[in-house]
Amino acid sequence: MMTNFFDYFTGKNKHIAIVATAAPLVIFGSILAGWALANRSCKTRKPMIKRFTSKTLNLATLHGGKLAYQKLVDYHDAQVDAEALHRAETELDRLLEEEQLDFYMLQRAVAKLEMSGKEEHAVAKLEKALEKMKEENKQLEAYEIDMLLVEMLIYKGDFEKANKCECLKHEKISDARRPLYKAIIHIMLDRPKGKEEAKKCWEDFMEIQRHFEWPPCSNEIQAHKVITDFNEFERQVKLLKVDIAKAHAKKTQA
Repeated sequence: MMTNFFDYFTGKNKHIAIVATAAPLVIFGSILAGWALANRSCKTRKPMIKRFTSKTLNLATLHGGKLAYQKLVDYHDAQVDAEALHRAETELDRLLEEEQLDFYMLQRAVAKLEMSGKEEHAVAKLEKALEKMKEENKQLEAYEIDMLLVEMLIYKGDFEKANKCECLKHEKISDARRPLYKAIIHIMLDRPKGKEEAKKCWEDFMEIQRHFEWPPCSNEIQAHKVITDFNEFERQVKLLKVDIAKAHAKKTQA
C-alpha cells in the first residue's frame, strides 16, 4: 500500500506532482482581483462579521494558483457574508464525513474557519480526522489532511508542532507544499541558520514549480505578480507572522 501511495505522487514523467501547487507564487495583484470579483458579485450587503483575521489572505498570496485565487475571493466575500463563516464549522464536519474526501472543498472550509477566528476548532477536527484515516489505512487521505493541519497550525502560531507533522517528512513526494511550508516555518521560528534552511526549501519549492506545465488562465496572468525572489518571500512571511501575533494578542485581550 505504501509503495502505491508513493507512486501516486512520485511519477517520473514531467507531471511530477498531482497535488502540488501548480502556478507561480502571487502577491498584491491577486488581492485586487479578489476585491473586483467580490464587488461585482455582491449586489446586496450582508452583515459584516465583527471579528476577522487576514492570515489566510497572506498565506494565500504565498500559495499561488487557482486555489489561492479562490481563497482570496472567499476572504473578501466573507467580509460581507458573516453567516458563511459561521456555517464553516458545520461544513467542515460534513466534508470530513464523506466517503470520498473533496480536498479542494476541505481546503476552503478550513480557511473559512481561520477567517472566523476558529483555527483551534479546525486543528482539533483535523487531528481527529487524521487519526481516523490512519486507523483505516487511508494513506492518501491522511496525507492530505495532515497538510491541511500544517497550514492551520501555522495560522494558530504553533510553528513547532507544524514542523513535526509527518507529511513534511516525505522527501520522496514531489509536492510543492512541503518545501513551501517548511520554508515558512523556518522563517517563523527564526533560529540560527534558519534562514539558510528556509532558502534551501524555497529553492526546492521553485524547482518543483518549474516542472509544472499548467499555464495560468489569462485572468491570472493579468492579475498576478510573481514572487521569484527569496528576500521578497521572506518579507511576506514575516508580515504573516505579524498578523498571527496580532490575532493572538486580540484573543488574549478579549
